Amino acid sequence: MSDEEVVYALRWNNNIAVAIFTLISYEYILQFEKEVKFVWTKPWSMMTYLYLVVRYFGIFLAMLCACCM
Repeated sequence: MSDEEVVYALRWNNNIAVAIFTLISYEYILQFEKEVKFVWTKPWSMMTYLYLVVRYFGIFLAMLCACCM
């Protein structure tokens, strides 16, 4: 692979990563009102903790990996 092809592939990968991150962020914003209504205002249980870990730990890891690369 030539240097130009590598640069093109990296740029393409970065553009796709930004697009996916934007879509996921948009979905989080759209669902935030429902999340507050159904999760944050209810008594906390093990399922609440699991929901929050699954929902926010994934986006945290994605941002962490994107920043480290």
